[in-house]
Amino acid sequence: MEGFLFSLQAEGRAASTYEYYEKLLRHFLYYAKSQDWPDELDLLDAKQIRQFLSWVGSRSFEYIAGNNGHRFIKAKPSTAYRYFKGLRRLFNWGVNEGLLEESPVKEIHFKTPPPPPIDPYGLEDLKRFLAVCELDIKSGARFTGLRNKAMLLLFLDSGLRLSEQAHVRLEDLNLEQRLVRVVGKGNKAGICPFSAKTAKAIWLYLLERKRRAKCDALWVTEEGRPLTVAGISSWFTRLKKRAGVNSPGRLHRLRHTSALQYLRRAKDSFLLQLFLRHEDLTMSRRYTQGLKQEEAIEAHRHGASPVEGLGLS
Repeated sequence: MEGFLFSLQAEGRAASTYEYYEKLLRHFLYYAKSQDWPDELDLLDAKQIRQFLSWVGSRSFEYIAGNNGHRFIKAKPSTAYRYFKGLRRLFNWGVNEGLLEESPVKEIHFKTPPPPPIDPYGLEDLKRFLAVCELDIKSGARFTGLRNKAMLLLFLDSGLRLSEQAHVRLEDLNLEQRLVRVVGKGNKAGICPFSAKTAKAIWLYLLERKRRAKCDALWVTEEGRPLTVAGISSWFTRLKKRAGVNSPGRLHRLRHTSALQYLRRAKDSFLLQLFLRHEDLTMSRRYTQGLKQEEAIEAHRHGASPVEGLGLS
């Protein structure tokens, strides 16, 4: 595992990619130890791998989130597939490096799960989020209120990923041109636009940031330190709770919301691909399908109902 992770670093993979595999393989090692599996990699077989995939795909657990809150997590149908792909990559690397004669997952055939439907936050949810930020601004927590409002609007306006938002530096921000430079998947740089309203929110936050910041990160804590990926994720969990938004989904759902709203106005999946910085149109087509599903439901409600059209009752 250490050698595989070193290899990722040597290939220049993004820090988020390294962390993804490190976390995934740590769970595999934990399970292997709990089952008293041998330390020798070449003694693992397909039966043990299937046993692990069955466990990871059906487990449920609770953990402590920010402010001592508790979160209950149940595995999704796609969870085991992610671990299967990660182990396949690890063992194929072992074969290529001469550490294994063959991969123990070679004979395992795992059907790719269908992608989950695109489900954006509703307008009322977004208004609730902003209302919490405004409440903080007016009730003695001005700095965090302004920061959180600016972060929220930038997430929605530019469709940023969590890791991209967390690593923005002051030098990456151009308020005059309303552009922000980010480093996305695969360490690929991108330029993201935002609106005048978002620029105003960021400008107000920057006035407060000057008094606290001890680094060049755009988003900082009350102590002036960089706001991390985990910190932003924890903030959004608390924001949802305070706003009374109980629907499923985490921060990445804001990116889905941004994408669908952009597509509603632009009506061009190729422009959406460029906006979201996808390598191809595959993911953009998912958003197009999601938008068409919305339109199908609205059409049913406004005259296309088969029962009403046939005059049945």
